[in-house]
Amino acid sequence: MRIMAISDLHGNLEGLDPSGADVVVLAGDIAPLRGRGVWHVNDQKKWINKKFHEWTQSYPDVQFVVAPGNHDFFPIAHILFKDQGVDWTFDFSENVHFLGDRGTEIKGVKFYGSPWVPIISYSWAFEGEHDTLQKWFSKIPADIDVLITHSPPRIPGCDVDRSIQTDSEHFGSSELTEAIIDKRPRFVFCGHIHTGLHGGVDFEGSRIYNVSRLDENYEIAYEPTWVEV
Repeated sequence: MRIMAISDLHGNLEGLDPSGADVVVLAGDIAPLRGRGVWHVNDQKKWINKKFHEWTQSYPDVQFVVAPGNHDFFPIAHILFKDQGVDWTFDFSENVHFLGDRGTEIKGVKFYGSPWVPIISYSWAFEGEHDTLQKWFSKIPADIDVLITHSPPRIPGCDVDRSIQTDSEHFGSSELTEAIIDKRPRFVFCGHIHTGLHGGVDFEGSRIYNVSRLDENYEIAYEPTWVEV
């Protein structure tokens, strides 16, 4: 199986061509977001239902495996804005597998996706403190091939979660690191920290890739990652 992996599109589909992939992995922060109010999030939902739907539908031979990220409010908008009189139904094409703390299997390859990230400012989607992160990451099955997380793990001596914008500070999740050690997925695709080390790193039997597409200025900086699984 040939996989194209990418994350942190933030609504930018420019030049993305998954032709030749069996599966496209999207590791969160898919949709654009100009603000966190109800109408901004409604615009995000509309983008998912139109632009993203049309893009994925135009590649009917490709399966898309999607986990949301902390900028992706559309999956939880019906909870956050339940009294606003907005229809929060979001619609994916038939070749999209949406994984919010759940798994799927494609041609014998097992995928699992989780959107959770460590607390940034208590104002983003899918943020969690230690107990919350531990709770959700503990649900990762032990027999999966591909783990898709928006957060990178925190690995000592590794820059997969290092932001060059914040004086080399690391933002990965140690709770995710523990889950990877325990569950040992073959591949881990993450993003969230745009300028984290790209190119892949081996850790405890897993191959971990930061696949963010944009840099910290939200400009296209990285090509998609291609792997054989």
